[in-house]
Amino acid sequence: MRKLSRREFLVIGGGAAVTAAVAACGGQPAPAPAPAKVEPTQAPAPAAKAEPTKAPAAPASKYKEAPQLAELVKSGKLPAVDERVGAEPMIVKPYEKIGKYGGKWRSALLGRSDTPWLGRTMGNDPLARWAPDLKSVVPNVAQKWEISPDGKEFTFYLRKGMKWSDGSPFTADDFVYWYEDVIMNDELTRVKPTWFRPGGKVGKLTKVDDYAFKMIFEVPNGLLIKNLNGAGQFFPPAAYMKQFHIKYNKEKVEAAYKEAKMQDWVAYYNQKNDWPLNAERPTHMGWKVVQALGAGDATQMTATRNPYYWKVDTEGNQLPYIDDLQYFIIEKVEGITLKALNGEIDMTDRHITTPDNKAVFTDNKQKGGYEFFVSKSAFECPTVLALNLTHKDPGLREVFQKKDFRIALSIAINRKEIIDTIYVGDGEPRQPAPLDESPHYHERLAKQYTEYDPDRANKMLDDLGLKKGPDGMRLRFDGKPLVITIEVAQAFEPWAQQMEMVARYWKAVGVNTNVKSMERSLFYAHKNANEHDAGVWTGADGMVVMMDPRWTIPFSNESLWGVAWADWWTSGGKQGEEPPPEVKKGLDLYDELRITTDETKQAQLMKQILDAAADYFPCMGITRYYKGYGIRKTNFKNLPNEVWGWHLCNSPAQTMPEQYYFE
Repeated sequence: MRKLSRREFLVIGGGAAVTAAVAACGGQPAPAPAPAKVEPTQAPAPAAKAEPTKAPAAPASKYKEAPQLAELVKSGKLPAVDERVGAEPMIVKPYEKIGKYGGKWRSALLGRSDTPWLGRTMGNDPLARWAPDLKSVVPNVAQKWEISPDGKEFTFYLRKGMKWSDGSPFTADDFVYWYEDVIMNDELTRVKPTWFRPGGKVGKLTKVDDYAFKMIFEVPNGLLIKNLNGAGQFFPPAAYMKQFHIKYNKEKVEAAYKEAKMQDWVAYYNQKNDWPLNAERPTHMGWKVVQALGAGDATQMTATRNPYYWKVDTEGNQLPYIDDLQYFIIEKVEGITLKALNGEIDMTDRHITTPDNKAVFTDNKQKGGYEFFVSKSAFECPTVLALNLTHKDPGLREVFQKKDFRIALSIAINRKEIIDTIYVGDGEPRQPAPLDESPHYHERLAKQYTEYDPDRANKMLDDLGLKKGPDGMRLRFDGKPLVITIEVAQAFEPWAQQMEMVARYWKAVGVNTNVKSMERSLFYAHKNANEHDAGVWTGADGMVVMMDPRWTIPFSNESLWGVAWADWWTSGGKQGEEPPPEVKKGLDLYDELRITTDETKQAQLMKQILDAAADYFPCMGITRYYKGYGIRKTNFKNLPNEVWGWHLCNSPAQTMPEQYYFE
């Protein structure tokens, strides 16, 4: 999946059309408690002076709220909680028990580019969302939806009375604005989201009434519902964002972006719509930004509860329970680790919770006041190594596109040694493929070319005609030295250490290899510009693989092995390069899958895609995922003891952080 843009909701997905309205897990207002018993009023004593008649007391509220908000209501700075949550708030059943208000959740960002963690903790309230077990899609912003039998028309019903964090109405007009003035504006959205153009035809969005809208497509959109519950949300606050849109405010917008020395009005608009960078932008999420991500010297980002949040617990308490969020901005993983060991991180399962850190975290449990929870990965594998098959250098491209070259490099890797050294023996040689638990499990794709056989690798390279020079290192077909630089981001896994071992194995068969570690944003810049020789990232979805088949087809610019091909596909042929027939085969099958509403047929098509990927062998893995863990303070509650880790649901967002609390 390509890196998500914060100005559009581009998620990737799979699944079947729903043929009936879905109204589970929210949508109805919380029941009002029984009215309090009214005591009879006593008459004043005859000699007492008559008091002026008092205005009748306000009716008891259906809902309860955080003390800090109650004080603002009392002082007249906020309307009553009943007005703020709307007529149809979503009811959330707490995982363990009804929580307590208060506290500050401290975690960390690995530099300013680590924005996915923001989405995983405070920024995930799409139209529909994954249930905590990842087995179903449940209502969220949309309290229900209806889908036509032919899978071409989708009607979404919003929650009446829902508001943005500034108190302005949240209605279908926000979605109409997104469609008419963002998606259909070719300057703001040059390439239309693939999920919104099944069969290559861009869909339409029409307003039904203030709290309902339709999405209409020319062909069935079999993946839409699961596409709408991924990492983020696409709807902007229309009333606020119009002031930065050139269509509505031409003179001021032009003057503003020029004064800010920005390239154009699009850059200016996108900056204003970037909620981590713009604390003034209204939000519909549980917390609103107070201290924005800021400039390069910023040391933290903070957020506080959204007083207009539209979710309540089963006893009518407005969520979230936790008052504030604090994100330390730290440039190195070691700095985050130290914070956690000192007890200054309340909950995280990102960056630092690696196998090699577990021993030190275990030893410091009591001192740090934390405990472990299980982070069960739904990813294919922790490490995928991909050569750039669309390399700008024709000489390298010619070598990389030889399947036998890729096979030779794969069997030259001693995976067991890497597993024993890096993952303390917790692993099994594995290629990126659906998990054993997945209905899409594909044994050939998972296990092929994982044996360690350097002698065979050497022979295959010899047979390809890759001769060795005087230094024992191989030459390309054009006679130039064959040198591969593997780029790794400083994030998630000990990738640099793994790749240093891989470089040693490849040099042993005559392929000169270097490893270059870099900050994540630079890694992405190189990858997006198609300037890398080879790159490393995690596996993708290992359960419902059709949601993110980045390692089987050039699905997005996260497909490190074929960025130019992915650009061609996602742009509808307007950018990048058309892939060869053997690669295009998988894309054609996926296009067919996207307009298929029958789950059985979708599964059949997915198997054909996996078969084609196994035949082509575009990239290689190292091991299955290790047994993951996260850390949380011992008083951090309502987080399940076992959490599925999955980027498409913005894990752990599917467990609803708004109901976490401190004991």
